[in-house]
Amino acid sequence: MKIRIRGNSIRYRLDKKDIDILRNEGKIEESTLIGAGELHFCIKAKNGATEPFIKLEGSAIHLSFPKEQVTEWIDTDLVGFSAEIPNADGSAVHILVEKDFKCLTERDEDDSNAFDNPAQSC
Repeated sequence: MKIRIRGNSIRYRLDKKDIDILRNEGKIEESTLIGAGELHFCIKAKNGATEPFIKLEGSAIHLSFPKEQVTEWIDTDLVGFSAEIPNADGSAVHILVEKDFKCLTERDEDDSNAFDNPAQSC
């Protein structure tokens, strides 16, 4: 899982392996060690949920979407889905979850589980 945070926006990019885990286990998790602590991210496909939900617990960000929405995304060629989730202060956090495509330029990064980039055929 790749995660980009910019202001009140969080973008998650999931490769094929991440999506298989989400499909089979109903959630995908990623952690980053920082000094003696850990920053933890989780996306969950939640049965019975009707709205997306995000919660910050200590150094963990838990994100839930309705299972039907996640399943539709996984099982189709949809690239991604997004949500605006209200914060307690009246602002909102913008969430974007996307399938991760292979880079078109050479990078020192393993793209073997990424989806074929549709721009490659252009």
